[in-house]
Amino acid sequence: MSEQKYPRPSQMVKIDGSKVKTLRESKGLTQLYIATVVEVTTDTISRWENKRYPSIKEENALKLAEALEVSLKDILEKEEEVPKPHVAQGMNLAPARKQRSNLILLWLLFLVLVLLMPFIWYNLKQPEPVTIYASRQLPPHIPPGQPFPVIIQVTAKQQGPFSLILKETLPEGCEPLVSDPPFTGFDKKTRSLKWITRTTGEITTYVYLAKKQGGVSGAAGIAPLRFNGSVTLRDKRSPETIIAGSQVLPLADYHWADANRDNRIQDEEILAVYDTFSPLDYINYDWQKIDEIWSGEGYFWDAGKQEYVIRQ
Repeated sequence: MSEQKYPRPSQMVKIDGSKVKTLRESKGLTQLYIATVVEVTTDTISRWENKRYPSIKEENALKLAEALEVSLKDILEKEEEVPKPHVAQGMNLAPARKQRSNLILLWLLFLVLVLLMPFIWYNLKQPEPVTIYASRQLPPHIPPGQPFPVIIQVTAKQQGPFSLILKETLPEGCEPLVSDPPFTGFDKKTRSLKWITRTTGEITTYVYLAKKQGGVSGAAGIAPLRFNGSVTLRDKRSPETIIAGSQVLPLADYHWADANRDNRIQDEEILAVYDTFSPLDYINYDWQKIDEIWSGEGYFWDAGKQEYVIRQ
């Protein structure tokens, strides 16, 4: 039994119509001649030359080349070669990969920065917490029934303005007389003296006069006066500040300016008083009695009259 053969499918090739037309005209051939040799119509030749049929059967292409008296490759369309990336000898693509990785990292950092921007902006708008220090200055001693001065200084590392509340708890039996700035209120039950002020400077000074009622000074068992106080700011980030410095005030029958208790106010003592307690000027303190004791031969405390008597 003989083997049956099947016709092979026609192979298609791409021809360059412009070359076909150029070759035909250069050789002085007509479309009719070419069509007769290839065994197609002149309309087909026209379509080939105008690239309406870029692909034709290979057998027709061979006949077309033969009619034009050239080889088949002379009328085929050349395929454009896709340029390959040039890699220099001894180099690799690692830098390019690294550059791409750096670019991705930069974009991630930018995205994080955008997400954090509201929090950063909020913190930048918030002022730094105020750091303060408060200190109290008491005289070395006082007799009962006589006014005595208290100086409190609040020092801030930042300039204001900022608001604060100063609270001073007076000892049992003490009452305030006058202050600068004027105290906002005094609770007699708790003996709490309060100021609510707004300061703009680095140092704010509070000065007040107080008086201890009755009692016998210097007697055995008489406890000294004890003071305590605090400063509170509006900013919750700033903790309450305890007033440091002098806290205990002994009771003794000597003028509070007589530091060494020798019944005289000497030069060194009066100079120290004028320097340390100069804020008393804010409340128009009468320095005359101190000046008279300093100018005289001494003094003594008259418990009955509750006053200082100057020796002449």
